[in-house]
Amino acid sequence: MIEYVARSGPPEAMNCPAFICDACRKQVVAQGIVTWCTTIADEGKPGPHRQSPIYVAHKGRCGRALEAWLEKTYPPAGGWTDLWEDLDDFTRQLTHNLTNAFADDTEGEYHPHHVVLPKAAE
Repeated sequence: MIEYVARSGPPEAMNCPAFICDACRKQVVAQGIVTWCTTIADEGKPGPHRQSPIYVAHKGRCGRALEAWLEKTYPPAGGWTDLWEDLDDFTRQLTHNLTNAFADDTEGEYHPHHVVLPKAAE
């Protein structure tokens, strides 16, 4: 997940935002993924759907471990599907959305969603 990590030392103490792997708890630098689970309304039509929080993992072993946890926490039998994206693609889209409002996108329609925390998913 994205977390603030405390740093001390010159030039001053500060909190630094970073991607921290939800599997091994180490910083993810460059080669990572973001992953989440979702239920999509009828064939992708606009309508409310559910979504897990977004998780971060290193590619490979950590990503597979997190995927296994997500499958248990958000089971396919409950209509959940897991999705993932490369960290660099995610940050590029996030940066774009920082200055481009959904309301200004006349070519797309954004679907309402409800974030389901892990305990509530069970």
